[in-house]
Amino acid sequence: MRRCTMPKQFVAVILTLLSTTLHATPWETVAADRFKLLWKELTYTQLQVDPRQEAPANNDILSPGYSKQIIIEYALSVSAERFRDLTQEQLEDTYDAAQLAPYRDDIARFNSWYRGVEKGDRYQLRWQTDVGLQLQHNDTVLGTLQDPEAAKLILSVWLGPAAVSESQRDRFLDAWQQELAAR
Repeated sequence: MRRCTMPKQFVAVILTLLSTTLHATPWETVAADRFKLLWKELTYTQLQVDPRQEAPANNDILSPGYSKQIIIEYALSVSAERFRDLTQEQLEDTYDAAQLAPYRDDIARFNSWYRGVEKGDRYQLRWQTDVGLQLQHNDTVLGTLQDPEAAKLILSVWLGPAAVSESQRDRFLDAWQQELAAR
């Protein structure tokens, strides 16, 4: 019988990587879209879901019990301040002060995580009930919010009533609905 001569730390790292890979969410792209202004591409955006999960109640993609992620790749530079302002403006234009009040701190915390982007950079917003709402810039997690209602409000900037692009939101939701119906 041969004895394993690998250092214990190496074996631990390999086992951790295997465990992470085996338990990783098998995200499936259900919609993708290029957002252009005139002839210039601004973003390439994907909506992904975990195909193993049941459809949410009332087919509400913002349901806190439904895992989803949005991946946005940028074809131009955008400042962190512009992201903050746009998110805040969309929320304030859509919801009244009383609806936003309980979540002001979480929204401010989320907005503080934004970083400026350059061409080719990517943002990823991921909601999972056991993790929370994560904002990731390229390969770096910037922060996680635990409150499902705050997450729902923030995600509405892409997938709900506060959507920056209603036409993109509608195309994504239609494609997602078609995917659900096909299962």
